[in-house]
This record gives sequence, C-alpha cells and structure tokens, in this order.
Amino acid sequence: MRTPLRPALLLLLCGPVLLRSAPPRCPPLMLQLLRAPPAPLRAAAATALSIAPHGSLQNGSRWALSFDMTSLSGSQEVSLAELRIRPHALSLSLSHNVTVDIYHSPRPPCRGTKGLFLGTVAGGPSSHQAGWAVFNITSTLRAWLHQDTAPDPAATPVTVPPDPQETAVARELADSVLLLVFSKDKAPGQHSLLRAVESSKHVVRDGGPRDVGTRRHRRTRKERQRLRVSDAPAASPGDEARSLCRRVDMMVDFEQTGWGSWIVYPKKYNAYRCEGLCPSPVDESFKPTNHAYMQSLLQLYKPSQVPCPACSPIRMSPLSMLYYERGEIVVRHHEDMIIEECGCN
Repeated sequence: MRTPLRPALLLLLCGPVLLRSAPPRCPPLMLQLLRAPPAPLRAAAATALSIAPHGSLQNGSRWALSFDMTSLSGSQEVSLAELRIRPHALSLSLSHNVTVDIYHSPRPPCRGTKGLFLGTVAGGPSSHQAGWAVFNITSTLRAWLHQDTAPDPAATPVTVPPDPQETAVARELADSVLLLVFSKDKAPGQHSLLRAVESSKHVVRDGGPRDVGTRRHRRTRKERQRLRVSDAPAASPGDEARSLCRRVDMMVDFEQTGWGSWIVYPKKYNAYRCEGLCPSPVDESFKPTNHAYMQSLLQLYKPSQVPCPACSPIRMSPLSMLYYERGEIVVRHHEDMIIEECGCN
C-alpha cells in the first residue's frame, strides 16, 4: 500500500499549479462578515477564507464533499472552521443528523495523488445562522494541518467522485455549501498588505508597465510639490495655526492604484495623513514622546544642528478588506491602515 503524502507536502507540491486566470465569484456571506465582523475576525492579522466545494458524491444518507485546501498552511493558526450548508442543497432536514465526509482535492488535480480524507462531520449542526446549518470542524481541520500522516481513506465508505463528474455539481453547490475558515498568522507581521499585493500578481497580469509609469509619475509629482513648497513665501501669522501638525484627508482609490481588479471592498477609503510643522518647544497638545520634547527644546537653542520633531501618526486603526488571494476570496483585518491622530515625534 502506497504511503499517502503528508498534508504540508501535498500543499507544497500542488500549490503552484492552482493559479486561476479568472477570480471566483464573491459569496454574499463574505460581504456580511466584512460589514459585521465576528470576534475571530477582529483580532490583529486575522483572516476569513471561504472555500466552495468542487465535487460531491452521495451514498444513501451519507455525503462526500471535496474542497481545494491549498490556500491553507501550517503557518496559520486556525481559530474557527465551519462547514456551512443550506439544508436544501444536500436534501437535509434541520431536525435530523447528517454525515458528511470531507476531502482535500487540489484543482487542477496534482499528478499521482487522489483526494485526501480530512475527517467526517456526523450529527446535528452546532448552530443555525440566517438559513445556514453550521457545523464546527475546527478540531478536524487543525488535526489535518498539523499531522505527520494523512488519515486512512479506507476508514470511510465514500470516495471522492472523479473530476469530470464534479463540474456540473459544483455550480449547484457553490451558493449552498461553504467551508469558512478563520485563522491568524502565527508570526506577527507575517502577512502584511504588501505580501497580499505580491500574491495578487497571479490574478492581475496586465499592470506591469502601467504600474511602473504610475510610480514614476507619482515621484515626479511629489518632486514638483517639494519645489513649490521650497519656493513658497513664508506663511503669514494668520496661516501659522493652520500650518501646525494636524491630520488631513488622503483618499485612497484602489482603481487609481491599479488594485481595483482584485480588491472587492472597499474600493476607496480615507487613510488620512499627517501634515504641518512641530513648534519648538513642542507642547503636550501634540503628544510628544520625551525624546521628541527634548529634541524640540534643543532645536530652539541649536536650530542649525537639531531638526524639529516630525509630524507623524501617533494612533492608527485597522481596516478590514475583502479581496482575491491565490484564487480564493478572503477577508483580512489589516493593521495600521487609517491614521486616527497625528503628533510630534
């Protein structure tokens, strides 16, 4: 009997071939999570991933569902995993128990491998939410992600259907069956927005030269602005208060940055920015650090040797974003996306 591949190795071998040219449709449930994020999604670096089944098979009252789990990895700490089923999809009754075998099966198929059995959901749903029967499979998914060997497929009497028979079924199941995984990166800062942009290059393929030109245009525009500021006359006393450190609007439009094709929501938001001068010496209204206060004090006596403290963010807030990543739909909680307060530091 051939030894099954370990989950981590299977994901590594099959991962590169799963890039899709067209992004999947965004489930309405993901938009609901974005507008009213549950507790697992409000944590720092939290992610919600939705995975639709691409195959199913019925054997009497027992069902088998196959999902492509390639987007998951051992570097993520799964906080909650739910199998959500609309009862009519599998001809289920909310008052009866259900038996569903769950498989990992990459799309397209990884050469030389078959569907990998994850575990079985048996019994009644743990809860009902807005027409969904919700089954908690957190322990099942955690065990599969961190085990050394795969479960024995012979332990279940149902096998995953062959690929040619799955396509028509998948269209019917896409809106009625969903695997929802809430996770958090184990290493802080491991999944920044910059890394999300890098992974989105597999989806957005036509932005290379245009993006370079946009960056060059943006740099040139900034240089012109700096020249205008340096050539501008000194501010009048009436303008002095307005020139002090403060928060001003800075609208971010993802269509203009070339990210509009993979960011679903929000399409634009106010990130704000810090603008203005820090007085010498700086007072408590600008919430300086002790170091910034000492710097402003020295700048008063040695203006040619010590620069003023910088007007910079001192309090920021996160932004939850919905976008395509590696061909899947994710809701991710990104830290430090919106400036809430500016000060002198």
